[in-house]
Amino acid sequence: MVPLTSIYIGGMLTLLMALFHTRFYTMFDWKTEFEKMTIKNVRIMFTVHRALLLLFFVIGAITILYAKELSQSAGLAFGMNSLLSAFWLWRFIWQCTYFKRNEGQKLPPIAIVLTIVFALLFLSYLIPAGYRLLSTAF
Repeated sequence: MVPLTSIYIGGMLTLLMALFHTRFYTMFDWKTEFEKMTIKNVRIMFTVHRALLLLFFVIGAITILYAKELSQSAGLAFGMNSLLSAFWLWRFIWQCTYFKRNEGQKLPPIAIVLTIVFALLFLSYLIPAGYRLLSTAF
């Protein structure tokens, strides 16, 4: 039951991350920022962002549609859970180190929320894999 709930949470949070990414263009005023960049760099940045957006939507949908299989974490599902857990662990660490607050400034609320979401995503995919490892070890 816990691994299944964990997977559903991971899927929903991944879809929320995808929705959040749809707002980047306006949130970060990319129109103005893109005007300062070469057309090649604009195309690269936009392409990478669109690919990540698509990937988040697909992973979120797969996670929810195949929640039962992923919660059992057997075979390919174990690999998927391990990979996604490792990705979100990296993203959590990156958030804590790369997007740290400037001296004398408070951390913006969105940075705190994102740090928590990345930690939850890491755990949501780790839990089923951990359950699988523990069940086969004993």
